[in-house]
Amino acid sequence: MAIVTRQLLFGMNALTLVGFIVMGIGLNLSRTRRVRPVVAIALMGVGTALVFAGIYTLPPSI
Repeated sequence: MAIVTRQLLFGMNALTLVGFIVMGIGLNLSRTRRVRPVVAIALMGVGTALVFAGIYTLPPSI
């Protein structure tokens, strides 16, 4: 659990970074029309949920 909540890049933890990566994958797949729009929206929704979960699990900084 420590690797998930540790700040890695610009104050973001692993969950937040994975969320942005999943959102980017969904966006790129929808632009190239390799997946249906519903799948792309689902990927972007999962990425958004991971970003919010990452923000929620960040330890408070003083």
